[in-house]
Amino acid sequence: MSEAAAGSGVREKEAGGPGGGSGFPGMTSYLWAVFLLVWPVVGVFLMTRSLTQAEEAAEKRAQAERVSRLEALRKADRETLGRYRWIDREKGVVAIPIARAMELEEERLKSKKVGPSSVLLPGALLRQPPPPAPKPQPAG
Repeated sequence: MSEAAAGSGVREKEAGGPGGGSGFPGMTSYLWAVFLLVWPVVGVFLMTRSLTQAEEAAEKRAQAERVSRLEALRKADRETLGRYRWIDREKGVVAIPIARAMELEEERLKSKKVGPSSVLLPGALLRQPPPPAPKPQPAG
């Protein structure tokens, strides 16, 4: 080999190969490897994010539906509890608004005499003092 040919080979190695290159012969391979490793992570992140957003949207719709059903139920309860109506005409049973029923019950309780309850609670018999023991009879 001549010195000119040997000298050009040294220059090619310094320049990064026969085509001139960027200085690192494996830089393109390195960038492709990084791209191929990062791309699946980005894809999983995007899919997870879209699924999470879909679940959140479905949960918001379900919650809005539950709230609307609850409001409708409360409205129906207010209407039912706030009006007079017959329950059984033959027996004379009438439903009255709950506010009026509480007023009537308050008046009834105010007129009632206050005293101890006659209701025995569980264990009340255990807390009462025992009856007195019978007196012994003298022998004889």
